[in-house]
Amino acid sequence: MIAPLNTKTEYSFLDSVVKVDDYLETAHRLGYQTVGICDVGNLHAAFRFVRKAQKFNLQPIISIELNFEWRGLPIAFSFIAKDTEGYKNLLRISTLHNYGRRQFSDVQNHLSGIALIIPETYGSLSELTELSSVADEAFIGIDQLTDKGAKFNLPTLPFPAIRYLNFADNEILAILHAVRDGVSFDESLTISSNELLQRPEAYETYFLKYFPQALKNLSALTAKIAYQFDEKLELPRFDKKRQAVEHLREEATLGLSARLEEKKLLTEVSSANLQDLSVYQERLEKELSVIHQMGFDDYFLIVADLLRYAREQEIYCGMGRGSAAGSLVAYVLGITQIDPVQHNLFFERFLNPERVAMPDIDIDMPDDRRAELLAYMKNRYGSDHVAQIVTFSTLGKRQALRDVGKAFGMTEAELSNLTRMLVRSFGTLADEYENNQRFKAEVLKNGKLKRIYEVARRIEGMPRQTSTHASGVVLSEESLVNYVSLKPSEDLALTQYEAPDVEAIGLLKIDFLGLRNLTIISRLRDLVKRRQKIDVDPLKINLEDEDTLALFRAGNTMGIFQFENPQMRRFLRNLAPSKFDDIVDATSIFRPGPSQFIPQFVARRHGKEIVPTVDDSISEILKPTYGIMIYQEQIMQVAQAFAGFSLGKADLLRRAISKKKGSELEKLREDFLDSASHNGHSKEKAEEIYDLIERFVNYGFNRSHAFAYGALAFQIAYFKAHFPDEFYEIQLRDRKREVMILDALENGFEIEKPSINLMKIGDFVKNKKIRLGLAHVQGISRDLAKWIVENQPYKDLADFVEKLPNNFHKKENILPLIQIGAFDYADSNRGKLAYNLADHANLLNYYSDDIFMASSGGGFAYHEAEDYSETEKYDFEKNLLGIGVTPHPLQNLARRFEGNFTPLAQLVKNRRMTILVEINYIRTHRTKTGQTMAFLTISDSRENFDVTLFPEIYRQFSSELEQGKFYLISGKVTERNDELQMVADRISPALETDRKLWLNLRDEKYNQKISQILREFPGSHQVILHYSNLKKTIQTKIYVEKSDILQKRLEGYVIAGIYK
Repeated sequence: MIAPLNTKTEYSFLDSVVKVDDYLETAHRLGYQTVGICDVGNLHAAFRFVRKAQKFNLQPIISIELNFEWRGLPIAFSFIAKDTEGYKNLLRISTLHNYGRRQFSDVQNHLSGIALIIPETYGSLSELTELSSVADEAFIGIDQLTDKGAKFNLPTLPFPAIRYLNFADNEILAILHAVRDGVSFDESLTISSNELLQRPEAYETYFLKYFPQALKNLSALTAKIAYQFDEKLELPRFDKKRQAVEHLREEATLGLSARLEEKKLLTEVSSANLQDLSVYQERLEKELSVIHQMGFDDYFLIVADLLRYAREQEIYCGMGRGSAAGSLVAYVLGITQIDPVQHNLFFERFLNPERVAMPDIDIDMPDDRRAELLAYMKNRYGSDHVAQIVTFSTLGKRQALRDVGKAFGMTEAELSNLTRMLVRSFGTLADEYENNQRFKAEVLKNGKLKRIYEVARRIEGMPRQTSTHASGVVLSEESLVNYVSLKPSEDLALTQYEAPDVEAIGLLKIDFLGLRNLTIISRLRDLVKRRQKIDVDPLKINLEDEDTLALFRAGNTMGIFQFENPQMRRFLRNLAPSKFDDIVDATSIFRPGPSQFIPQFVARRHGKEIVPTVDDSISEILKPTYGIMIYQEQIMQVAQAFAGFSLGKADLLRRAISKKKGSELEKLREDFLDSASHNGHSKEKAEEIYDLIERFVNYGFNRSHAFAYGALAFQIAYFKAHFPDEFYEIQLRDRKREVMILDALENGFEIEKPSINLMKIGDFVKNKKIRLGLAHVQGISRDLAKWIVENQPYKDLADFVEKLPNNFHKKENILPLIQIGAFDYADSNRGKLAYNLADHANLLNYYSDDIFMASSGGGFAYHEAEDYSETEKYDFEKNLLGIGVTPHPLQNLARRFEGNFTPLAQLVKNRRMTILVEINYIRTHRTKTGQTMAFLTISDSRENFDVTLFPEIYRQFSSELEQGKFYLISGKVTERNDELQMVADRISPALETDRKLWLNLRDEKYNQKISQILREFPGSHQVILHYSNLKKTIQTKIYVEKSDILQKRLEGYVIAGIYK
């Protein structure tokens, strides 16, 4: 029976169109019984391929193609694993090859259980017989193109290369090769059908006719091949000299004593303390018993040791992560910093004795110190026992389009134009084509673009190269090469299997998650300690600190992990949290799904809506969250209290509903209803509670994780509340500077005017004053910034230029400093300074080239020039510093139009409102009916916002729209994807003008109606009212546009209306 052994999958990067799942499905449909893969240079797909092949009842065969030098010849050998020993030798051979061992002699001691395949090109070499003595078997691989009369010195084996599954894919493969080789696609080189997976009869007919012995050799070989994988979890021993169970118990007992000492439960004797003490001791015993029963003693010791080392090195790793925060053992060992007994967190959510699965302890750490912890693991357990995990960079939609377009000869400008049309929210190219009308119209312009799109769509998602998993690290008791092939990487070796396969073969995976927010906390602590001489230990921050809670109540949470979203900040203002648990609740309900319950949650919290009592047995469980199941733990508690489930079984129910596990779910549902009946509940009530669980189970959040990350957010907020100078200085280094500077201004900070004599390299904050740093000025290198600071002060611009080293004597190094006002202290006319600088080309010798004309007094006489306008100054500062120091033009307009608009930060959903903004970007879009509409990106110098103009409104106002101009825009505020936006119905330019609308009124009878009409037409004309009966004229603060419609609306309410 024929078997396609030499199939290259998509993991032979850019050299195959074959996807593993498609291959197995196709092979099964075509009637194959045995299938193989033989990727070039790697075993990435090997384990997954074996497991998936077995599901199709196909015999899997693993091999790899590697180049080795033999007798001075570079030969592409293929190594076929015949059995489990051969598979392990494949891992070793691949690893040696990855580490640069490219002589055949380097691997010939690892050929047991291996069948060696030599390309037919070398088949007539007499020395080949030597290879059959070092490998179990050696063959010459042949295919349909082999010379039928050729004589070989080794047995032959059918070994045709397979690189695609459908005939039409031969062109796709040719294009992939063009992408790989960086050349243009040549249709004349389109690959023939020889690398297509054909029906087994086609191969068998051919080889029976021309190479019958090769077919017999193949049958004999495949009959011997079988693998046995031991997928038992192979935890490394933490200490080979001690029993892990005893070691863990000792460490946990000592840790519990230390934690209880902190709580004074051991030193202050009382009946309440003794009762609490017994709760802790009983829970510790229970958890240790489950941990040992499930075989995870070493795991806890390994993780605890790593966290111990981190503390010794003053690496702050946060409060914990995920469901591990529900473990008392993790808490007393210092793995987490949250007391699960005190906060009612469940061990069963973390490690369920009724569901055997690896515990998941992810470790957060500052992202700038992750390498230190990796190095510790490498040194502690050995470099061949610790590795990072491979992942793959795939061809995204932009890259696929660019690669294919380039292969078809598109220019860079054409490629950029095409890819700029793509919208991130449309996931795939197919989504773009379906939903992005502009992109679709472009694709349909000509056949070439349509073809490029079709090819790009086919290769989208294919792996292009290897990368490193962001967090995953694996550990093993034996050398890792016994389980997985390795390749060198920067910090640790890199597995050739992805994370799911690594865990499936029984290796321990720990996620080392570099978290920027932990880096921020560590830097905040260091800066406060250095400046204020106060050491703020994050673990000792009071989570009920009133000043910090006040920040959350005010929604003043920019820069605070998880709480920066504008909608979240608005939710906080409505929620008005008064305790830390409210913060935890906020992070848990503010997510897709449960966010629909936010209005009820807020209303019930403030007593505006009654909390319903579903059943007395669960009312106390749901009371803290106002009758809404926010947490997975609540679902477990409800199943326990109502139906008498153990917490372990309750977790099984939660998982079964969440994953919609058919038969298992049905059984658990019946168990729930039966158990509820035994607990005295009616069938109707039991079904009601089950339906309630089913409704909320997909919304429920892990409270242990919410608590840990809520604490992390609170710690950052604590620094903002108590050490704002240090908070903003650190945030300006790590965050979007403009956003954080604007937030600082909202909190009463001021930006100091730039001065070449006072600026530091980085931003500096002191006494609520921000001094922007030189390194953040566009065009100023860090080296130049360093030189400037080291050589301060400078009398004026001329003195600065005179001192400036020749290597920095360039216009582009000096002009930005003038434009941001760094020399205003000496001469505030920036235009004049810039003109005198720009007037002379040669800056290397400013005396000879007269950059500044020498005066008879020995100083410098400048050519007079007009200064920049305030708007120009603001624009230069914004572009070069990221923030305007000169007042924004909108600020003057805002004072003028005060009361006529609403700031973006104060918009309210479902209300018609007016905003005063600058248009930053206009994007037009053609609807399905061929009409043009527009999407505006606007800002009010503080917030960015989106405005939609439907076709009718766009037609009416399009001629007035211009990027960079200011407008009063009116419309309804809506919400989309949890973001507020506006659907506009009126737009009026916001201008500095003396124009007015004079209204002559008989009396004050219609004041309210007139005011209402006027506010529907915001604009730049001030409204002046004259009352005939009172002979009184009033200048109002209402500004309106010049509009015939407005005048018509006022008819009947005014005597006359005149624009002047």
